[in-house]
Amino acid sequence: MHSNESTNILIVDDKANNIFALEQILSQPGRNIIRATNGKEALKTVLNTDIDLIILDVMMPEMDGFEVAQILKSHKRTREIPIIFASAEKKEQRFMIKGFEEGAVDYLYKPLDAAITEAKVSVLLQLHLQKKELIRKNLILEKYALLINNSADLICIINARTLDFEEVNNAVFPMLGYTVDEIRNTSLLSYLEQDDSHAVQRLSSVNKEKFSFEIRIYSKDRAVKWLNWNIVNKDGCWFANARDITQQKRSDWEIKQLNADLEGNIALLEATNKELESFSYSVSHDLRAPLRSINGYSRIILEDHQTHLNEELHRLLGKIQGNASRMGVLIDNLLEFSRLGRRKVDKYPVNLAELTQRVLNDLDEVDRGKARIHIGSLPTAEGDPALLYQVIMNLVSNAIKYSGKKETPEIEIGATEEEGKYIYFVKDNGAGFNMDYAHKLFGVFQRLHDNEEFEGTGVGLAIVQRIIVKHGGRVWAEGRPNEGATFYFSLPRPVTE
Repeated sequence: MHSNESTNILIVDDKANNIFALEQILSQPGRNIIRATNGKEALKTVLNTDIDLIILDVMMPEMDGFEVAQILKSHKRTREIPIIFASAEKKEQRFMIKGFEEGAVDYLYKPLDAAITEAKVSVLLQLHLQKKELIRKNLILEKYALLINNSADLICIINARTLDFEEVNNAVFPMLGYTVDEIRNTSLLSYLEQDDSHAVQRLSSVNKEKFSFEIRIYSKDRAVKWLNWNIVNKDGCWFANARDITQQKRSDWEIKQLNADLEGNIALLEATNKELESFSYSVSHDLRAPLRSINGYSRIILEDHQTHLNEELHRLLGKIQGNASRMGVLIDNLLEFSRLGRRKVDKYPVNLAELTQRVLNDLDEVDRGKARIHIGSLPTAEGDPALLYQVIMNLVSNAIKYSGKKETPEIEIGATEEEGKYIYFVKDNGAGFNMDYAHKLFGVFQRLHDNEEFEGTGVGLAIVQRIIVKHGGRVWAEGRPNEGATFYFSLPRPVTE
């Protein structure tokens, strides 16, 4: 009971001097005296105020004290309020019995004895307040019981010496398959594997105030569950909370297994890449040697036996040299494409406008032909300058090549901005392509035009895609036959912006 709690005493009497007399006897700090001069006023007061004790006059006009008590005791909210009857006239035993039958806890006779009245009121107030406190604590305990039994975690009390379960919540059934009665008074150790049993016994001997541990425990169907325990050790008991972490443990094991598999795959991939690199260089060397021979012997024949060759032989030897040169370029491109997969991307701020201008400067007049090239606003990107130079060079060279047969080739280089990224584009008014085959554009050796129409190796756009993907972007294209094409690539915006 709270010592500083204020109490409300309702005095019901139709005579003001009787109320005044009781106020003089009962008034003291912590008591709030409330007046009512008739039964109806008393009932109204009780409904609107939390009353701890009622002193009720028996003889009142319209509604006597017995009737008021009967109404109060018939309502759940007011039936527990203690009532003391006070009477000057009805002192016979039968009236006392009737008062007790109507719910009174005591009976006072007028004129009042101050000491007896104060003593009875003090005792009844104390009993009533203790009862209210007990009800309050019981409600709290009920809430805690609901909270504990609705928890998905196992909450229990374990004897720290014997390790027997003394109390356990309802979560034990869905978690382990045992009812509360089945597991109460049994030992925790009887549900554990031997290694875990020894570990728990060692912990119990240390006598720490707080500690945690993870153990395997057998459920009723003999399935193994992993539980994480948090223990508070107090007064010879473990106040324990145990959470089922079986799924987490299974996931951790699967992740560990996946990581081990991944490490193995990475090692295998690295070994494969080294083999491919060695193979690429070997193939490059082995292919270049016969190409040099073809070129060399063709040149010797043309130079030393020119007078003995007719026009057709001149043409065929020239074709042999051209194809050998094209094969050399193809080998170089393939090697370059292969190296890109292993190359580390070193990112720096790159002024795309300056880089594009440098690409155009590096293209001689023959390369550029009669194309009119317009450069729009190009925001600064973050990336590997050498690799981005190659992207711009490949896309611009493609645009020049495929628009070269137009009377007025037009090429536009520009950029737009979307949330978190820049989108750059190279647009031409050349041969274009059918969008049904757009997915083939960036594959190695995938070409949408015959070599007789437009020369090429089919590797340039594949190199562009690999570079941009390594920068965290993507590449795509749009076009229509004979109406030109636009090639796009995106790059993340620099984080410093």
